[in-house]
Amino acid sequence: RMKKAKEIVYDFVQQIVYTGSEHKEGISTSFIAESLGIQRTNVSTLLNELVSEGTIKKSNTRPVLYSLAEPFMVERDFSTLIGMDGSLRNAIQLAKAAILYPNSSLNVLISAKAGCGTTFFVSKMFEFAQNNGVLGKEAPFIRVNCRNYSKDIFSLNSELFGPKGDLIGSCFDQAHSGLLFIDHYDLLDAKQQSRILDFLDNGWEHFYHQNDSSNGPGIFVVLSCSTQSGIQVDRKIPVTIELPELKDRSSSEQFDLINHFFSVEAYNSQRTIIVSVESLKALLLSDFNYNVKELELEIKAACANAYVRVVNDPERDIALSLEDFKAHIKKGLLRIKENYQAFDGLFDNTEKVIYDKKTGYQKDFGTSANVDLYSEIKKQYYELENRGINRTGINNVINTHIRNLFNKYSYHNVLDDQNNLEQLSKIVSHEVIDLVSQWLTTCKKELSREFKSSVFFGLCLHVNSLLTIKVHRKNMGNDQITKIIQEYPREYALSRQFSSVLKKQLGLDLPVEESILFSMFLIETNEKEEVGKPVLLYIMHGKGTASSLAETTNALTQSNNIYSYDLLLEMETQQAMKEIKEQVMKIDQGQGVIVIYDMGSIKTIMETIAEEINIKIRLIHMPITLVGIDVARKCLMETDVDYVYHMANVDLNNLRNDEEKKNGLIITLCHTGEGGAEQLKRYVDQYSKLGMKVKALSVSARDKLVEEVLTLRKIYRIHTFVGTYDPKLFGIPFISIAKIFENSKENLDRILMFEPITSKFFNYDEVYDYLGEQFKYVSIPKLKMVLPNIIDEVGIFYSLTEDQQIGLFMHLACLIERLLEGETVAKNEEKKKLISLFEEDYREISKILKKIERAFKIIIDDNEIATIIMIIKKI
Repeated sequence: RMKKAKEIVYDFVQQIVYTGSEHKEGISTSFIAESLGIQRTNVSTLLNELVSEGTIKKSNTRPVLYSLAEPFMVERDFSTLIGMDGSLRNAIQLAKAAILYPNSSLNVLISAKAGCGTTFFVSKMFEFAQNNGVLGKEAPFIRVNCRNYSKDIFSLNSELFGPKGDLIGSCFDQAHSGLLFIDHYDLLDAKQQSRILDFLDNGWEHFYHQNDSSNGPGIFVVLSCSTQSGIQVDRKIPVTIELPELKDRSSSEQFDLINHFFSVEAYNSQRTIIVSVESLKALLLSDFNYNVKELELEIKAACANAYVRVVNDPERDIALSLEDFKAHIKKGLLRIKENYQAFDGLFDNTEKVIYDKKTGYQKDFGTSANVDLYSEIKKQYYELENRGINRTGINNVINTHIRNLFNKYSYHNVLDDQNNLEQLSKIVSHEVIDLVSQWLTTCKKELSREFKSSVFFGLCLHVNSLLTIKVHRKNMGNDQITKIIQEYPREYALSRQFSSVLKKQLGLDLPVEESILFSMFLIETNEKEEVGKPVLLYIMHGKGTASSLAETTNALTQSNNIYSYDLLLEMETQQAMKEIKEQVMKIDQGQGVIVIYDMGSIKTIMETIAEEINIKIRLIHMPITLVGIDVARKCLMETDVDYVYHMANVDLNNLRNDEEKKNGLIITLCHTGEGGAEQLKRYVDQYSKLGMKVKALSVSARDKLVEEVLTLRKIYRIHTFVGTYDPKLFGIPFISIAKIFENSKENLDRILMFEPITSKFFNYDEVYDYLGEQFKYVSIPKLKMVLPNIIDEVGIFYSLTEDQQIGLFMHLACLIERLLEGETVAKNEEKKKLISLFEEDYREISKILKKIERAFKIIIDDNEIATIIMIIKKI
């Protein structure tokens, strides 16, 4: 279909305004006419039609400029101004009174801090004056921003008082029959201020009577002065209007402003914007030195950050999380405790807000997807129970399983502590305790073996879990079962007897796999206590809440690695963060800290601490306090207990939506981002069934790596690093390249999910098989002949860990492939520095690499030698 002339003009305006920064204020009729080859009068007619339709707006300047109308910004004077019935009510009443004053509008002084919306407020005054016939539809609106003339006093005097100082050609003259807005009036010197006030008091009417050739109605000027300092102005300015700071406006008004700015961005980007409630709360709790203007710019910047992720996919929405905002916005959440009531009625239990690209802010908030909290518990249970028997030896499997099972329960003290039995009886029935106790007594006699209290407590909780969690066990292989029965026939026989007792007494019909697991409890491990264990830290709101939980857990488990921190409701967040940080550093045994917390700013506090100290911190959110608050509120409002029960469960299931929905990411690492990292990426992509995205990165430039990881964290939940070197960033777990290749590809997902697997010795056959599938140019038989000898020779001069050996092997193999393919070698920015610093190493490594160059007829340049030095030296 051929476009109509009006559509052509509209499309052209849209194109120019969106693509040309020099036309951000708009374009003139002449420019459009010349560009499109249409007569100027026709263009003017079409533009006026578009203005009438509301799709294009025109300026009040000379010449008139046309730009796209912004539906969320176009308002009818004060009628839809945010805060018109609240914080701005008095200001609007004064402004209307000044404009509608009989015979002539009164001059106005507006007193406001920077960014409070002075210019916007004055534009509404101008619209109000036009809409009420005080100013004509073509009346000029002249603004003089004194800040722009801070270094050019001559030009400012010319603008204010005319080139000759007689007001002819001045801003007063230009604002004839309109409104003059002098912004930042307080920046003028005393002489300039005095002259303006004298002119307003005595001379302006005389000036216009002398210079006005028309016989029309009287001419007037509305002068508005904006000041940050609250300067005193005498009676010559009859009306003073004060605009409130953003922090002095109500939470609902601030939320309305936030919604407005996000709606504008949704329209401008033509993408629906989805914002986490966590981000909105952070904005509401942040301080903005430049008030509304700074709030608008922060939102615009965050939307731009998020837009980059979807710019190449027109169908994707823009999803904003807290990571898209600057650090000082994130820190706003640290104030959430003392400002909790500010959110009443704003968000309810929602986790995101939607800003549609057409309709803007939607009160129908995004709902959370159902997440069964208990399924996570069951998942961990299944993973623990299904850690199978490794083919490399039944003893290793049994030891591994027992160690992990006992680590779950962590019982170390003696059996005969009556107090411990009383504590245990509160969560495990007396019948289960008696059955386990009787069976262990029998086992003690039959096997002539003493059992630690850990076996008793572990069995009690294990049997209790069989009664409370419906386990659908994945079958063990027949070979595995046979080996256990053959190796440990007495233990297995006793376990079958116990299974029969449980069926008779408790109605548990257990599969043969359970008898195998019971056998594992009975098998001697003779393991020595490892130095250093992960520790558990409860952090809960309220006096004694966390300490009581820790005390109870310690009593039930007889552990010595459980700690607590009671976050008192009246405690300042910064003080709490300091104390928690000190406690984490004190209790850490070198293996990390698991934090179980209830709600509020604790997550932000722990993430901040994790970035400041080199300790692994893992967070588990157990929102018992939030659940209790929610149920208590519902109980006050409802009379149907089943309705309250149902809604509480729905809310609980929705609570972890954001964390669960974040896509998982595996990052593979090597020193260049090529070679080993890329091949690892392909290997995981090919053989993993977890469905996680895999990204290859370089660790050579740590600053750049940190920057890239921070960017990726905004989009993904980073599951783990995999590679030759642990970068120790943000507490993200690390899996070595050796662990990947020393096991079969069938076990890849178990390794990626951190399931303990007793590994065989490293065998390069797995690597050769994989590289044979990937490489096009390298001869694998030749690689087998040359590369292992190179690694051994390097090992003579340097004490390499297994990870370093495998990392160097993968790096060299991939380097050979790239050079044979004709690809350029990545530039190493630290080349000169490294070669100078490690001159002797450079000579030795160059000598060793000559064998590769001769064998494959390639040249390895200094960039690659520098990278190899980095791998060997762990730089």
